[in-house]
Amino acid sequence: MTKLIALALIAAGIIAVDSAEIAEGAAFEVTPEAAEPLLTQGLAKLADEPLAPLPKSKTLKVRVLVSCHFGEPDDVVSLSADVAKLAEEAGQVDSNKAAVAYALSLKDPA
Repeated sequence: MTKLIALALIAAGIIAVDSAEIAEGAAFEVTPEAAEPLLTQGLAKLADEPLAPLPKSKTLKVRVLVSCHFGEPDDVVSLSADVAKLAEEAGQVDSNKAAVAYALSLKDPA
């Protein structure tokens, strides 16, 4: 048997005369012979197929301005561009390169 996940609603009777309807996202098992047309028609995918990688998002180094879930004041953390923008609008971080450099200079044991 081959384990598949439905990518679309699979109507009753498609797999076999007496097969039930299979909802999108549902896992089900079929014989390898029955799996091939479902896979080639894009109606299902292998259940053990690896997940698609997450899209790469730009990250920014930011200086934390206030104690929050990003860190403590003067910590330098990396955030995705979207999160950094929202946090900056909320006054939690500063993405200005000079602010980041200043915060990094505070951590230097020089």
